[in-house]
Amino acid sequence: MHIVKYKILTRNIVSMVLLVIIFYFNYGHGKMEGQQSLEQQVVLIVIFDNISFSPQLKTEWGYSCVIQTGKDTLLFDTGSNGKILLSNMSKLNIDPHSIKTVIISHAHWDHLGGLTDFLQVNPHVTVYIPYSFSKKIETGIVQSGANVVRVDSSREIVTDIFSLGELNTGIPEQSIALNIPTGMVIVTGCAHPGIVNIIKHAQSLFPDKPIYLALGGFHLKGDNSGKIKQIVNSIKELKVQNVAPSHCTGEKAMEIFKQTYQHNYIKSGVGKKIVISTK
Repeated sequence: MHIVKYKILTRNIVSMVLLVIIFYFNYGHGKMEGQQSLEQQVVLIVIFDNISFSPQLKTEWGYSCVIQTGKDTLLFDTGSNGKILLSNMSKLNIDPHSIKTVIISHAHWDHLGGLTDFLQVNPHVTVYIPYSFSKKIETGIVQSGANVVRVDSSREIVTDIFSLGELNTGIPEQSIALNIPTGMVIVTGCAHPGIVNIIKHAQSLFPDKPIYLALGGFHLKGDNSGKIKQIVNSIKELKVQNVAPSHCTGEKAMEIFKQTYQHNYIKSGVGKKIVISTK
């Protein structure tokens, strides 16, 4: 009788130990891994675009993208309408106060227009503007309480995120590049200096890094199919691995990108979230 009770007690203890182990690996250890993975990825979220991706978000002509790393949250461009910008941020659960750095690609209203409203909510930021911006724009930013940095040549803005510098071909504009283990991620506002020129410039700055992704407006709207195909083929020859064009790229160009890149074409628009591992 005592032997039977001992066996039952032993069996119960073993079962409890096994349950504890299973719980740890399924919940405790798994949660720890999840927390680590949040620090081992870069997240890019399109929060303003004239192209829809998430139907619950508002569209308007312009572009804005939030970049989240394990250390920093940056806002690239602000679209044309600050109320829509802030509304979309709220629906995407992005706290404006989490942003410490704002980068404006160029002086057109569809990339700069939402900045005033954003700074009314969070003026405690540093705004990086192309060197050619007018004194009036700079003064307005400073009066809001924000800091301003004019950018002429390439520079590191935060760890592993760089301005490619102001390119003066056509309309002066700066793009940014994320230097991560997967490769470079290039984010453009409108690519007025030419998307091919921007990619080549990035490659000259980081000659040993492949380009994993090019994202943003490529300014091909209105170009004919022959010119677009030539540009898309040039981008392909430059070994850009993935593309996510939107905003001013144009429907015709986006379709050609899709046909050329196939499964490496990423459909973009307001609400699109791209998660890239940095392991």
